[in-house]
Amino acid sequence: MTPKQGEVVIDVNTEEYSLNGTVIGKTATDISNNEDLLIMPLDNELQEIRRVEQEEALRKGIPADESNARLHIDENLSYDVFYKVIATMGFSGYVSFQYVIGSNFREPLDMNLPERSSYHFSDEGINLSSCRREKIERQMDKFSKKISHKRIITDEILDRRIKDTELLVKCAQKFIDFSLTIRSNGDCLSYEVSLNESGLIDGEKVYTYENIDDVWKFIEDIRLRRELQDKEDSDQIFVSFKKDVLVKKFAPIVKKLKTYGYKIRLYLDLE
Repeated sequence: MTPKQGEVVIDVNTEEYSLNGTVIGKTATDISNNEDLLIMPLDNELQEIRRVEQEEALRKGIPADESNARLHIDENLSYDVFYKVIATMGFSGYVSFQYVIGSNFREPLDMNLPERSSYHFSDEGINLSSCRREKIERQMDKFSKKISHKRIITDEILDRRIKDTELLVKCAQKFIDFSLTIRSNGDCLSYEVSLNESGLIDGEKVYTYENIDDVWKFIEDIRLRRELQDKEDSDQIFVSFKKDVLVKKFAPIVKKLKTYGYKIRLYLDLE
């Protein structure tokens, strides 16, 4: 991929990765075998580009434009490599970009990463992301209770738990919280679909499938249910892949979900 004026192009193949045609490092050393989510050599280069752009905009007295970026990744790489690259791009401020998998340059896919936020879980801050974070914290808290039976619960902690529970009830009423997890079983894939159909707190139901056609049938069925389509997040889906799933298996799933009109939020399944 050849970069246009003012554009960033990242290319990742099985051997090395480059930025605007200049090789930065080795894919195995810096990405595959690195446990960190952030690819430091790439982040350093992207941060420098952003710094120069912002200084130039300041010098001209104009707002800094959102940087354009494109990503090309080899289809034989694992999903965790792809995820680390897009996470690094997002951390550097590139939240909207196009990406191409393998040699299919005629059908680039759009990526829109959620921007980082630090607001507290509250009535004013209820959205799908904050609800999911709070739900995970609630699950972790339940797990910690099983480990430690001797915990001092202050009035302040109790009041916070009551308030958070009330907010989680609102979350369950507002959101379906639809997610799809894909795992690799040798050459085959398995699928886990979860959603809150009941609108009740802790009302999540999980369905497992071995055939992707069954997943599409399930999605088509729930899209016919008015009570679920009236939810605020009916057009959104959280999709997570196990790290060893190849990118070439990931691409068809994403393309199919987009035909349904879903806004996709990608995650890396570390379990």
